[in-house]
Parts: sequence; structure tokens; C-alpha cells
Amino acid sequence: MTIEELRTKINEIDEQMLDLFKLRMTFSKAIGNAKKGQGLPVYDEKREQNIYQRLRQILNDEELWPYYHAFIKEIMRLSKEIQK
Repeated sequence: MTIEELRTKINEIDEQMLDLFKLRMTFSKAIGNAKKGQGLPVYDEKREQNIYQRLRQILNDEELWPYYHAFIKEIMRLSKEIQK
């Protein structure tokens, strides 16, 4: 593949990720509203650690894990912000 073809593929992936990001943030906001209604805190350390462990097992690639961990950690930070 040429660089232009590869960039086209990256652009397509970015658009798919954008749609998924919007969907995730919609659900994060709904979770925030539910937590407020139940008097629960936004941050749940145990849940977050369980998510990281589950995703690490699913990824099953130790070389990629640090990059994916940084990526999902930022997504979760943004999710907590929208929940507030």
C-alpha cells in the first residue's frame, strides 16, 4: 500500500472511532446522571481497575498495552468529566 492509501485507511478508522467516542460519551453522561440520582461518587477505583484488567486480557499484547492503557485512561478521564 502507498502512504496515501494507508492514510485513507487511518482516516476511515478515525471516523469509526469518532462515532464510538460519541456513543461512549452519551452513555457516560447517562451513567453520571444515574450516579447523581443514587448519590454515588463519579470515581470508582475498583471498577476502573477491573476495566483495565479486563481490557489487558482482551488485548493480549504486552507491546501494545502501554499505548492502549494510556488511550483508555484518557477516555475514562474524559468520561468522568462528562459525568460531573
